[in-house]
Amino acid sequence: MLFRWLRFNQFSAVPRLALWVAAITVLVIAAADTVAWRVDIGLGWPTWQSLGLAILAAAILLVVLSAYVSMRGKFSVASPEQLELQKNLLRLPFGHRCFVVMTAAVTEEVLFRGYAIGVGQHLLGSVGLACVLSIAAFTLGHLRWGLAHLVPVFVCTLVITLLFTFTQNLWACIIVHAILDGVGVLVMPVLAKRRQAAQSTG
Repeated sequence: MLFRWLRFNQFSAVPRLALWVAAITVLVIAAADTVAWRVDIGLGWPTWQSLGLAILAAAILLVVLSAYVSMRGKFSVASPEQLELQKNLLRLPFGHRCFVVMTAAVTEEVLFRGYAIGVGQHLLGSVGLACVLSIAAFTLGHLRWGLAHLVPVFVCTLVITLLFTFTQNLWACIIVHAILDGVGVLVMPVLAKRRQAAQSTG
């Protein structure tokens, strides 16, 4: 919100690097306490169970999101602001889009799951309250994409939050986040371009 108020392009290096600084700061503080590092933040080595749950969660969310996008396309049109944000994102070079995906997957999970829930439950005295505040903050943080976008964001953050509270492993959440953003930002544009090229030649 700060960078939007300052009229920074949210996909430029400055806001992305600010997220990395915030996430690294949290990790450095957590590193001073072994318990917080391994348990609260959730940076212990992932188990096969947590990795399996991460892949399952990502697969389910991709199916749900595909159905939502298909249904929404039939009943509503994206807002001009949302279309402009999508265009700005897809204009970026592929390498820059990879950086955007990894920044979101790592830093947002550190801040909204590892810190807000892992540490927040101790500060607030309730894991439930920490989860609710984390979900609300994460969802509202995507308001710039338009109200229609908040529905899939809410569903995704709810599932990832449940994954974190069940596995207590941040890596599982990072994997799910990276898969979802990777498909949306890296894979789908390539498939769309190929489809357009096939239609123009056919």
